[in-house]
Amino acid sequence: MFLETNHHYAPFNPRTYEKGLTMPDERTITPKGYEENPDLLPAPRSQQTYNALTFTLMMFSMNTCIPMFFLGPIGSQLGLDLWQALVGAFIGNLAAVIVMWFNGQPGIKYGVSFPVQLRESFGFKGIHLPIILRGAAGTVWFGVEAYAGSLALMMIVFHAIGTPAEQVTPMAIKYLLIALFVYLGSFIVVMRFGLKGIGNMANFAGPLMLLYFIWLVYFLATSEQFAPNIPKMFVSKTGYFSMGFLIYLAVQTNWWATVALNVSDLSRGINPDKPQAFPIGLFIGIVICQVLGTALGYSAVALTGTILPQDIILKYAPGGAAVVIGLLFAFLAPWSTDITANAPPLINILMATLKMRWKLAVVVSAVVAFFASPWWAVENGPTYVNYITTWASNYGILLGPIAGIMIGNYWLLRNSHYDLQKLYTYGPDGCWYSNGWSKAALISLGLTWVACYLIAWPTGQLQYVSGVPFPGGVTWYPAVILSLAFYVGFAKVFKE
Repeated sequence: MFLETNHHYAPFNPRTYEKGLTMPDERTITPKGYEENPDLLPAPRSQQTYNALTFTLMMFSMNTCIPMFFLGPIGSQLGLDLWQALVGAFIGNLAAVIVMWFNGQPGIKYGVSFPVQLRESFGFKGIHLPIILRGAAGTVWFGVEAYAGSLALMMIVFHAIGTPAEQVTPMAIKYLLIALFVYLGSFIVVMRFGLKGIGNMANFAGPLMLLYFIWLVYFLATSEQFAPNIPKMFVSKTGYFSMGFLIYLAVQTNWWATVALNVSDLSRGINPDKPQAFPIGLFIGIVICQVLGTALGYSAVALTGTILPQDIILKYAPGGAAVVIGLLFAFLAPWSTDITANAPPLINILMATLKMRWKLAVVVSAVVAFFASPWWAVENGPTYVNYITTWASNYGILLGPIAGIMIGNYWLLRNSHYDLQKLYTYGPDGCWYSNGWSKAALISLGLTWVACYLIAWPTGQLQYVSGVPFPGGVTWYPAVILSLAFYVGFAKVFKE
């Protein structure tokens, strides 16, 4: 995550870097040939404070969101039983976490953010393409999560004033705009606190949401009304080697195809003396959490026949207090996810491409999210959210090749070592390649996209979103490998 540079939360002065003076951690950088955005300078060692517990809880909060509970029902719709859905969740998320581990190491070692890390592989000017692709996906999710959280907040209000249960959701949707202002306003306040504000917030939201749903699903499964539906969860209509299972792997893996790119924005806050925090946080906070969330979402929908998690809480949680607490968590979960996962890529665009400072970029990102949130769709808002969830199974193919290129650059071409000064030098002495653009990265990116279509088409893995074909199924996996191989080869050809 980015660093706030006010005197409360950043015991360093960006101008000190500009003067090239020695810092306590000896991470001295002098931007050359251009004026650097101070918020894109390396994180001082004094601000790399996350330990295993903090980072794990942060991953939990980032992972726990309303759309996550749709992953189980998606498996059911594809014909998978509960066990198959859990296996798909484990494999799909483990694959994404492995890529994240490889890609997040520069953040820990050098304290650099995603835009700066990209300079080595795409060139000083070429970074804007991957930043925009990643930021666009994050912006869409930012809007969807803001919608989900604001809906939950508005449902609390109408439930509290005694609105009949069947009228709560329609009324909440009608007046959702009010809650959206509260949601985005609170987002702005927390984001302006930087790393410490995010770390403190992340200690609570995700785990509490999961604990609540564990209790709710247990309550439903042991009730006379819903217990007879339990056997239905173990009826499989397809196999592990079926297209349905492959599509489900794509859904689970693509869920993290976005964060797999800009994971350094998060890992740069980890204490380099405690590197074990990174794999522990990724495995427990993402893989285990996602498996658990899949089980809860699958079970809750199978037991009740209701899709929207907020509606399940409203209609079936026992007692008014349980409803209010559940909806409060349903607000906190997407809120924390936006803070840790969805907003940073948009802020990356604003800071790296438009040269905005952190505080202004936070406010502008909230404005963009306001219009990305489907409040304007009124009654069709839930349909819009469901559409985006379906889209999540396909857009990862655009981002997987970028991860492969970044990994190939750091681990194979640079032998896990960056020249930090080179990352902050504009011109031939920096990451310049062909006038600031990496031919190897751009050609590899395009060739990988083409290759994925050539793989998906004959194998029946093309998926259509509003008539647009995307390589689906498991093509994300070869996309990462192919892009890495293409990039390493072309980099040697072009001597990059």
